[in-house]
Amino acid sequence: MEEPHRGQRLLAEPEGASSPSTPTHLSDLDSSAEGEDGSPSPAEQLRAREAAEAVGYGDLLFAEPPSDTKKSLMQGRSHLGMEDDEGYIEYKWKLVGVSKERLDNLITQMKFRVAEGQGECMYEIGVDNDGHPKGLNPEDYRESVRTIRKMAESLNCDCGVVCEKLVAKAPEVLKCCELMIRKIARAGTCLDLRIAICGNYDSGKSTLTGVITTGELDDGRGSVRQAVFKHRHEVDTGRTSSISTHMLGFDSAGRVVNYRPDGMGQTLTDQEIAEQAAKVITLFDLAGHERYLKTTVFGMTGCIPDYGALVIAANNGVQRMTKEHLNLCLALKMPVFGVVTRIDMTPEATLKANVADFEKLLRSTNSRKVPCMVRNEEDVVQCAKCMKENRIAPIFCVSNVTGQGFDLLRKFINLLPPKDWSSVTRKPAECPIENTYFVSGVGTVVSGTVTQGVVHASDSILLGPDAHGQFRNVRIKGIHLRGLPVKRVEAGQTASFALKEKREHIRKGMLLVGKDAKPQCCWEFEADVVLLFQSPGASSCYQFVVHCRTVRQAAKLELLDRDHVRTGDKASVRFRFLYRPEYLVRGSQIIFREGATKGLGTVTKVSAVAPVVGGRK
Repeated sequence: MEEPHRGQRLLAEPEGASSPSTPTHLSDLDSSAEGEDGSPSPAEQLRAREAAEAVGYGDLLFAEPPSDTKKSLMQGRSHLGMEDDEGYIEYKWKLVGVSKERLDNLITQMKFRVAEGQGECMYEIGVDNDGHPKGLNPEDYRESVRTIRKMAESLNCDCGVVCEKLVAKAPEVLKCCELMIRKIARAGTCLDLRIAICGNYDSGKSTLTGVITTGELDDGRGSVRQAVFKHRHEVDTGRTSSISTHMLGFDSAGRVVNYRPDGMGQTLTDQEIAEQAAKVITLFDLAGHERYLKTTVFGMTGCIPDYGALVIAANNGVQRMTKEHLNLCLALKMPVFGVVTRIDMTPEATLKANVADFEKLLRSTNSRKVPCMVRNEEDVVQCAKCMKENRIAPIFCVSNVTGQGFDLLRKFINLLPPKDWSSVTRKPAECPIENTYFVSGVGTVVSGTVTQGVVHASDSILLGPDAHGQFRNVRIKGIHLRGLPVKRVEAGQTASFALKEKREHIRKGMLLVGKDAKPQCCWEFEADVVLLFQSPGASSCYQFVVHCRTVRQAAKLELLDRDHVRTGDKASVRFRFLYRPEYLVRGSQIIFREGATKGLGTVTKVSAVAPVVGGRK
């Protein structure tokens, strides 16, 4: 197949294209890798481990990598592990000659699996309940797949083969496969997933976002990123300084819906994507320069991404901001996968060295991830199923110019499981405000992600806290979800709300909350914190910028159990906001920073409660 020229539409992977070989693969994971050279002393590592465990981050930051990641039949393993009665993955050996009564039971079972996966599930065909891939002969294989498709149709779901595997060739051909079952979407009912695109500046984040959402290949000089930038100075400098949001839609069969079938280089609008997609991925293109770190932190905390994509350039390798952004993902307990760009212009020796450094960073004492180089569809399926465990870190090698590696990356994003919000849907409504707008003919509009409960149009809801710590009643005039008007939104969905309120009375950090929640705000709060590696330390009366979801405000530190805190120390502290009270709840994760000093922690106590007012002052 002829290699696509620069600027050509990205429709398919060039034949023979494959990611460059590196020592790391799913079949030869190394769980005994040591930390990076120059890492903290053993005493500091031990102290940091104990401190992280005390504030609830020990399992994430310091747990040993699993000695044997669960393998799927796609990796040629003889055992997948026992089938889990919960979750969205189901094992079936064969479904041949199924009676009507058994078919009804199977449909009920599939309905449960789809609900567990928030609208999608995966079926392993040719695998027994113990996890052994026994395989099926061609006739039984075809009939089993037809039975699964029939079950999916009865639930208004689509069914597609994700991956096939030949188990044996003699004495007869035996095959297994993995099927994706996904609900056929109706307007406003598609699956939601959010991914933060982070990494050092000049690593190709904006170009990557442009290529994957528009289907256009770059010309090597940043032509595609022009559609991603929001401001003129970003176009002039080539650096992102804000949070840019873009949508990638997949239909129920797993096909990208962003690109028009006429191939004229035009993409669908956000509203058209939302109408046609069964699963919508929201990509947040974050700033990579240290100058805009506070904007990046706000994007990671306020936009509530489900996954983080850590991008490095193959010719530049791991940079300081790469480590900073990885630390942020770890602090927020966010699963991470890596993307290596510019593989088309990087010498093989340089590429191998920089990928090895990237893997070393992911294995380091701070991260304790298991890096997995993704080379084929079999690796894609296995990595996507293991991402929720937050132990592995898949790595994709791509080229924005030739399109190499994008088929695997798109398939991986399509298969990523969404976060389960069902446990908080019945709680009182709560939605932190990320942005405010004034729309001509509509009035004041705010946007944010609903973190719990359900919000209905025409609801009377509380807005606050204001500068005096008060909440007041406002009415929601209308709700738009991905550009489409809807009657309600629930936990996990990002929407915009038209309010009957003046814009100057609203700021980022406020929230919409149900009246039955009885919200309380505070000037002071206590937290158990730990300083990240490479931080110079802190003492009482230091002032930090505290980030907690959309809250971003300077606060004064008071140490409660010691005079000074160093890297890796666990401490109980009290923060006092300097300018206005904020809404915080016990158990919230916080990130605080000032210069080179950065830390994370968990709120343990909220004090100095301001009174709640249900009407206007």
